[in-house]
Amino acid sequence: MTTDLQPNTRAAAATDHPSERAQRALARARRLAQSLRGTAASRDAQRILPYDALALLREHDLLNLRTPYALGGDEIEYGDVVRVIEELARGDSNVAQLLVPHYVYLERMRLMADEALGRRLWRRVRDGALIGNASTERGSARSGEITIRLVPEPDGYRLTGRKFYSTPTLFADVVFATVRDERDRIVYAVLPTDRDGITRVDDWDGLGQRVTGSGTTIFENVRVNPDEIIVVGDWMERRHYTSSGAQILFAALKSGIAQAALDDARDWARDGARPSRTTGVEQVTLDPYVQALVGELATAALSAKLVLHHAADALTQASHAQYADLPEQALEAVLVETAVKTAHAQLATEQAALLIAQKLFDVGGTSTALKRHNFDRHWRNARTISLHDPIVYRSKAIGAHLLRGDAPPLGFTY
Repeated sequence: MTTDLQPNTRAAAATDHPSERAQRALARARRLAQSLRGTAASRDAQRILPYDALALLREHDLLNLRTPYALGGDEIEYGDVVRVIEELARGDSNVAQLLVPHYVYLERMRLMADEALGRRLWRRVRDGALIGNASTERGSARSGEITIRLVPEPDGYRLTGRKFYSTPTLFADVVFATVRDERDRIVYAVLPTDRDGITRVDDWDGLGQRVTGSGTTIFENVRVNPDEIIVVGDWMERRHYTSSGAQILFAALKSGIAQAALDDARDWARDGARPSRTTGVEQVTLDPYVQALVGELATAALSAKLVLHHAADALTQASHAQYADLPEQALEAVLVETAVKTAHAQLATEQAALLIAQKLFDVGGTSTALKRHNFDRHWRNARTISLHDPIVYRSKAIGAHLLRGDAPPLGFTY
C-alpha cells in the first residue's frame, strides 16, 4: 500500500481545499461535455475513434483528479470523480467511459500497490498517461475467471495470452493485466502498452459504446519485471471501497446518458418536431401530452441523479474509512452501507437511462427515427453499459439487505 500517498496527505503548503478543486474540475467537465455533445452522434454513427476527445481530456486535466496533490494532481474526493464522469457522459458516454478503468485501477493501486510502484505510476498519470484494462477472458466456465498465468524466469516473468473487452486499452499508455502468478495468486501486471509483444486490436463490435477501445489485447511472450506486479491476493475475498467505486462509476455513465437523452428530447420538442394534426396546437411544446411526458422523463433523470450523488457521498466516506484505523466491524459496516447505496444507484440510473432513451421517440413522431439524428444511440449505450453488472442481482442485494440484513455479495468488477 502506498502509505505516503493516501487521501488527504497533500503538501502542507496547499492553499485550496479539495472541494474547491472539485468545483473547478466539474466546471472543466461541463465545458468539455458541451463541446463533446455536438460531435457525439456523428462519432458514434461513423465509429470515429476519440483520439481528439482524449486529447481534450488531457487538455482539461481530467486524468489527474485523484493524483496526490503533493505530486501535482487535484486529489479530489472519490465521490467527486463520480460527478465528473457523470457530467462527461452527458456529453458523450463513450468518452466518459475511457476514464472508468483509469480511475478504477488507480484506486486499486492506491489500496494494494507498494510505494515505489505507486509513485512511478502517479507520476506517469500526472504527465498525461491513460490507464487501460486487460482483465476479461473468454472460454472460461464463468465470467470473471482468470486463467492466464505469468511464467517465471530468472529475472522476472513472461506473459502470454489474450484479453477481451479491454476498455480503453486501444488508446492507453499503461495497461493493468489481471493474471495469476506462480503461486496461483491474482495479480496485476502493470505494463506500458508499447512493450514488445503487446498488440491491441480494434475489434470491439458491440451495439453500443462503439468507440471505447474495448477490443482485444494480445500478450505474446511479454517481459514482466518483478517491480511491475501488484499482488491482489486476498483482496478478492475482502470487502473494500474500490469494488463499490467500480460499480458506481458505471452508474455515473448511465445517469449521464439519462440526462443526454432528456436533453435531446427537450431540444427536439422545441426545435425539430412537428405537432400531430389531432393535437390542435401549433407547436409541440404546447401539446399537454408532450409536456407531461417530458415532465415524467425529467423527474426520472433527476431522481437517478440524486440517488447517484447519495451513493457518491457514501463512497467518499468509505474511501476515508478504508485508510482510517477503524475496528474491523466498524469498517465493515461502512463498506456494507456503501455497497447497498451503490446498488440503489446502479438500479435507479439504469431504469432512468433505459426509460428516457426509449420514450424520447414519443416526443416527436416518425422523424425521430431518421439515422441522421442517431437518437437510438442513447438506448444502445445504456443497454451495453448495463451488461457489466446484471441489475437483477443489484435489486436482489437491496431487498435481501432490507428484509434480512444480509450484506451484499463481494464484488470485484474490473
